[in-house]
Parts: sequence; C-alpha cells; structure tokens
Amino acid sequence: MRSTFLLPAVLAISATLVVCGNSTTAIADPLPIPEVCADVPMGHPSGRVRYFCDCGEGADSDCVPGSDGAAGVLATPRRSYEAARRTFEALQAGDTIAFCRGGAFMQSVGNRWVNARCQAENRCVVRDYVPTWASGDEGAPIIRTPSRGRAFSLDDKGRASQEEGYTFMNLDLRSKSGDRGFFIYNDIDDVDICNVSIDRFKIGVHVAGSNKKRKPGADGQNDRIVLKHSRITNSPGQGWLGSCDDCAIEDSYFENNGFEKPKFNHNIYLSDSNKRVAKGMRIVGNELYRSAILNGKCEGVSLVVHGQKDGLLIEGNLVREDVGAVGRGCWGIAVDTGYRSGESFRNVVIRNNRVINVGPVSIGVNACESCLIENNVIVQNQGLNGRHIAAPNRKRDADDLPMSHVTIRNNSIYVGANSGGIGIKLAEEGTGHRLANNAILYAGSERWACVDASLPASSYASVGHNVCAAPAKPGADWDMKGGRLADWQAKTSLGAGSRESDPGFRSTSAPHDLSAANASAAMVGAGDPGEASSTDIRGKARGANPDAGAYQR
Repeated sequence: MRSTFLLPAVLAISATLVVCGNSTTAIADPLPIPEVCADVPMGHPSGRVRYFCDCGEGADSDCVPGSDGAAGVLATPRRSYEAARRTFEALQAGDTIAFCRGGAFMQSVGNRWVNARCQAENRCVVRDYVPTWASGDEGAPIIRTPSRGRAFSLDDKGRASQEEGYTFMNLDLRSKSGDRGFFIYNDIDDVDICNVSIDRFKIGVHVAGSNKKRKPGADGQNDRIVLKHSRITNSPGQGWLGSCDDCAIEDSYFENNGFEKPKFNHNIYLSDSNKRVAKGMRIVGNELYRSAILNGKCEGVSLVVHGQKDGLLIEGNLVREDVGAVGRGCWGIAVDTGYRSGESFRNVVIRNNRVINVGPVSIGVNACESCLIENNVIVQNQGLNGRHIAAPNRKRDADDLPMSHVTIRNNSIYVGANSGGIGIKLAEEGTGHRLANNAILYAGSERWACVDASLPASSYASVGHNVCAAPAKPGADWDMKGGRLADWQAKTSLGAGSRESDPGFRSTSAPHDLSAANASAAMVGAGDPGEASSTDIRGKARGANPDAGAYQR
C-alpha cells in the first residue's frame, strides 16, 4: 500500500490573528499546507480562520471540546459540526473552517455546505488544525454521519446556481451506513478534495449533474472536481460515481467498493453526465483493489467508463486482485457501452497502467475513435481464458459510435499457465487501426492466440514488430484464424518485423518485472521506430531503436 495514501500526522497552525469580537482575521502566515497537499490552493492569506473542536466517538484521549458559544479562535474554539456548517455559509472568499486534529464530530441537523461568495482563485477551505491541548500523536479530525447521512453535501436546492472554489483536506469521514461522503450537484465548480479518508458510505464521492432549470449565469455542469491523495473504502455502491469536464481522480486508493450490486457497482464508475460529452477527465496514479466483492470474489469491473467522453486520460494506475478471488465479471479497465442511449468515446488514452490478476478482460474498449492503448503491463495468473487487451471488448448498439483508428502499442503481457485466450484483440470493425511493438508471453497449454487481427488487411494502418511466444504449447496459433506467424504473414501481408519468440521478461513471478532480462532478450530493439510510443512506462525516451513492450532497456 502506498504511503501517500496515509493521512499525515504532523500539521501546525502559525497564523497571526487579530480578534475583534467574534471575528478572527489572519494578517500573517496562512495555514501551512502538508506536503501531500502542497499543490492544493488554500485560499487567500488574509482570510479568516474559524476553529472547531468536539470530542465524540473515536476522539483522542486528550481531547478538550470547545463550545458553540465561544469566540471560535484557536484558544477557545467552537464545538459542533452544525456550528461549523452554518459558519461556512457566512464565510467570505479565502476564509477557513478548521476542525481539530484528534477531535471527532457528528453530522446532525443539516449537511449542505454552500456558499456563493467562495471563488476558484480565492477558495473557502475546510481542513484540520493542531489544537492547543495536542501532544503530537493526534489523527485527522473524524467526521461521522448517521444512517443515510452525507458528510458534505455541496448542493444548493432548487434551480441550478453556479458556485465554485471549495477545498476540503486532511479529514477522516466515517459512517456505518451513510449515504454520500461528498455529494456534488447543481453546477458546482473548482472543488479540491485532498488527503481525505472516506469509509463506509454508500457512495464515496458522487458528482451528480444538475437540475434542468437554472438561474442566470449557471450552465448546469459540475467542472474541475479533483480528488487526490485520498482513500475510499467499503462503499456498497460506488467508490466514485459521475463525470464532469476537466475533473480528476489522482494518487488515491480504492478498496472494497461496489459489493451491493457486484455487476453494476465499481471502485470507480465514470457514468453519464446529464447525457452530454464529458471532456478532459483524468484518472491518474491510483490503486484499485477488491472491486465489487461477492462471496469473496471480485465480480465487477474495477474502473468502468460509460456514456460520452472526449479526451479521457487513464494513466499510471495499479488495478489488482488476488489469485483465486475473481469471477468472469471482474474486468480491470473498461471504456465501453452500457446504456440504451448512444455512447461514444473519442481521443481516449490508456497508458502506463499495471493490471494484475483481474478477470478475463484486463483492458477493454468499444465505441472508441482515435483511442490509444500503450505502455501498459498486464499479468494474468487466474484460471480464466480471456482477451487480455480487447478492442472491442463487447458488441455495441447501432446508435453507439463505430470503433475506428485504435492504436495498441508497446504493451507487455504475461499470461500464466492457468489461463489462456488471446493476447490482444483488435478486430471486428473499423479502419485505421495500429497494432505494433507489443511483447506477449503465454506460459500455459490451453487454447491460445497471440493476436486477433482478423479484419481485412486494408483495415489496418500498421500491424507489425510484435514479439510473442507460447513455449509450453508448441505450434500455438499466432492469429485467431490459425497457423504460425509465417503462415499468417503469408496469408495476410500483416505482421512485418514480428517475432515468434519469448520476449525475455526479467521476472514473471511477483512482483512481476516485465522489463527485458538482458540485452539479448528478443524484445530488445524489436520495435518499429515509426510506431513506437515516445517514452516507456517509466518516462524513459525510446530513441531510434525502441524495444517491444512497455519498458525501454
């Protein structure tokens, strides 16, 4: 587990304050930013800070509660979640609500956190602080909700009205049967959620669209919602649900989400967004584990995308499951159709991901135009035959976008002895496809083909310089149409520069190093320079002599 997912324990308050009645104005240093959230905007240095401390269930043994009748300064904080929520409604842009580290709060009367004065460039902040009674071992402030409660509901009632500029950071949200950790609805823009733990809510973060009726100045869209350095765990519904323009899920950890309806729920679900195209979403640097668990097995896709997307980036994620703990519905990454209305995916990039021991589809797409799948590492040791990269991975409906111009290059795939199937499928429909510079090794003896490139040769812009072998299955088919590499090349005029050779991976045992074992490995220098990715999975430039697979030696 990555240490960046842990809530930091060392934070301090160093603002110089002037107290005038019940107002508290910072005139020197703003609240310091923990390193893990250093790139999260914090609001203006001259903003006011309001302090709150309660000592409910799970609080530190040293905890000293405040009073809602107090001034709300560092020495005499106010107490309750409800007082903090109501104070938030009155903040000016740049102001801060600060909950005490080591404290524990309970959401009671209301859960709406709305303020039309906050600004994207001058944010209202909700975060932690170190109280005067602290001994140094205090955890992030705990915020609990009752049954069906929401920790933070960013949703103004009625017609959609544009609001923006919220930062939530260094918080620990807990519930036994809560509804939402964060609910974002009705034209909310520019929200950062950083270093927040969200546990046992039905949905961790829900970006839910807007009412159709709008107030002047509202476009009805939620834009630039960013979740980073956070943990979402044990959500029976979804870990993340929703889509929005320029929104991001980065460097976060998801585990055991989606178990209420395993085939329909997921760790991350980029669903439709008001039946419109969501542009510029990023899913980068996350770890996803134990998706949609039923009877001890993963039964749902861990990262799924439906609807209409343009410019989606899925990069640098680790998607993994345990051997023996998956069903056939446990796919890794799927950008594909799932609705009755028409769906489309344009300019999607899926790169530099590691997908380890999921079900029969590790990475799959359909209805995809100008989509790129590159530099991914796939390891499959489950007892399931599959299509380890599949385009398409399922049939589309007539009103979905036809697939075309899909590029699958420089991926490394190891399929263990208990599995089988097809290394890479790029077939069925479309033109302008490219399948190049991939490295594939199959260790078993089941039914197997290195690739399925069974469209007419004119459908492909390039197919070649792939390296693949099945040492335990002599005479294994290269292509789904049957036959060895040389036979397939002669029949189709495809596959130039490809090699029917063991790629030479360094280690196919955990922790699975699919880089080249040495300079004489078959994958070294086997790539086509004109088709190669510019850098490898680690960011290393490939140069004039690219290797096949995700790594450049």
